[in-house]
Amino acid sequence: MGERTKLVKARSINRLVVYGIAGFGIGGAIGGAIWVAFDAPHIGFAIWGALGGASLSLNKGDWRRTIITVVACAIGFDFGFLFPFFVSLVIWEPTYGQGFFLGCIGGVIGGISLALGLKEWRRSWLLALAGAIGFGIAAQATWDILRGLEPQVLWGAIRLLIWGIVGGATLGAALGYIERK
Repeated sequence: MGERTKLVKARSINRLVVYGIAGFGIGGAIGGAIWVAFDAPHIGFAIWGALGGASLSLNKGDWRRTIITVVACAIGFDFGFLFPFFVSLVIWEPTYGQGFFLGCIGGVIGGISLALGLKEWRRSWLLALAGAIGFGIAAQATWDILRGLEPQVLWGAIRLLIWGIVGGATLGAALGYIERK
């Protein structure tokens, strides 16, 4: 493989990382504010997933596939992050690593929903793994730090912004790697 081809593929991965950071970061800020301001986490997580999914699928140039990805990610991130909240609040509350548990489960389900929307069935495991790592680390890092601070709407937006930046970067890198193959 020539040096020019390697450079083009590296730029493609970098571009998708930036798209992931922007889409999931902006979506996280909006979703986090809606979650706290209106006490509607389901709407916040759905908006977060929809904007993140749109940012990573728009580069394909297929509007139909983008709409499918937006819907899949809205549903996937909504369920993916609400399910572990339910588990940790009602069934089992882990003593340590509650943020990591929440981020991993949400990242796995969100990564799979992104893969389904983009028709990346065979490599959905890579997006699930990237989502688990990125969102798990980001959620655990901010879990206790930003809890209970005033004003809560601002800190809710900042929390999901951070989750979106880290998780979006890992999903963008994984998607860039998949497209490189």
